[in-house]
Amino acid sequence: MSLDVEKLYRRYGDMVLGRCRSLLGNDAEAQDAMQEVFLKVHRYQDSFRGEASPTTYLFKVTTTTCLNRMRTRRRKPEELYDEPPPIQVEDTMLTATATRDLLSQVMELADEGTQQAILFLFVDGGAHREVGEVLGVSAAAIRKRIATFRNRLKNNPPPWLQEVDW
Repeated sequence: MSLDVEKLYRRYGDMVLGRCRSLLGNDAEAQDAMQEVFLKVHRYQDSFRGEASPTTYLFKVTTTTCLNRMRTRRRKPEELYDEPPPIQVEDTMLTATATRDLLSQVMELADEGTQQAILFLFVDGGAHREVGEVLGVSAAAIRKRIATFRNRLKNNPPPWLQEVDW
């Protein structure tokens, strides 16, 4: 099954851009990431198997792309000159400050699968079952990833973790 990338871009481009903004916190980088997402979808359009909806597929590609950019940013910090200030995104389950704290902790302490699970659960407000479907694992596997991550933070939990009912 091949994807109509142009149609996906017209229909879901704003959704992808919003996701990039909420994860990256920078409009210019979000624009670049959105373009990268659709280039990846175009490049691999013939490998789309139709096991998930196109929006679920886009959501996963977007999240993975943004996490990879964040990893690169941590490995190779650059001084950004004349960069506009980050955009405050308030359409998540957590405040902007809590989201930045979460992303910082996640990038340091979690593997890629756990990073995605935490973002889908706490930033997007998904349920364990829904997150499992997006990531291709069971709800129990999502719960285990979260419990392992929480255990790593138990000696010095951030405020957002103390407030969340797991």
